[in-house]
Amino acid sequence: MTKHVLINPDTNKLPDGIAEPDVCGAITKSGYPLQNIVAGYCEKAGFRAIEEWSYLDNDKDAEQLRTIDVKAEKQLFEYQQGSETKIRPSLVLLIECKQSQLPYVFFLSQHPVRISHFPVFAGLHHGEIAIKTDDDLSTYNVGILGALGLGSHSFLAEGPEFCSSFSKCVRKGKGLELSGSDPFLSLVSPLVKALQHFQRAVEPPKTALYFDLYLTLALAVIDGPMVGVRVQEKSNELVFLPWVRIVRHEYSADSGWWERGRAFAVDVVHKDFLQAYVEKNAEAFAVEFSGLAIKHHKVLASGKGFVSGMGKNASGDLEKRLNPR
Repeated sequence: MTKHVLINPDTNKLPDGIAEPDVCGAITKSGYPLQNIVAGYCEKAGFRAIEEWSYLDNDKDAEQLRTIDVKAEKQLFEYQQGSETKIRPSLVLLIECKQSQLPYVFFLSQHPVRISHFPVFAGLHHGEIAIKTDDDLSTYNVGILGALGLGSHSFLAEGPEFCSSFSKCVRKGKGLELSGSDPFLSLVSPLVKALQHFQRAVEPPKTALYFDLYLTLALAVIDGPMVGVRVQEKSNELVFLPWVRIVRHEYSADSGWWERGRAFAVDVVHKDFLQAYVEKNAEAFAVEFSGLAIKHHKVLASGKGFVSGMGKNASGDLEKRLNPR
């Protein structure tokens, strides 16, 4: 509970009709205390945290400057004298914080979910690797995860529950009802827009030869109940969740014809699960990715690779056969 609220320096009192517990309650409900706690944890975990990080929202053809609660960045490489790596990987978390006494409700997917833009890789010229081979004249365009052999990593496929729709309980009289689209507009939409802005903001110049590669995750931290719903014919099953991955489909007319329909993801974690999410899941995956990215730095920097025998075996472990060209 916040203490020592001093509003009027002359009287050392709050205005008439306002009680200190009311002010403390308003502060707690605002989300700012949680934002401070999350930013403090990120700093202790070795991230450089920026609160109220700004991004440009291009919605409806009008740029507006908005903010998300925290941007946290952690370098994943150690510079060594004489190192020739063209890739400098970092982990970036774009974070929104929400506090609620009433539950967030997530309708869980009952089938596998394919997410084309998760995680987001920002800072390169190319989002895919164009691979040539010696037994086929074709060029194979492979995503970064697939080229590095990380497409089936547990962080991507096995970690959380997945959902495509969610809501929040609100009071109506003596009962509760679901709030509709408000939680999406206040939680998921800002994070997806911040992701897209960050990609644009760190896009390298065309002449760049060395690259800061940002493995970027959108993260919502909830201080409140998180309830998952498995919809069934006769009755719905309710489960409490520490972590859920929300899939968001976006259409982009400016993208190539092959990726105009894109799927992003936002990870939602309970505040008590934040440390486990970062250290045992996101950061563990990022460290493994970093090692492979530095190993194949020439391939990632050029966007071009060579794999022997790919015409006969295009689905094997590409990473062990991947070479620059």
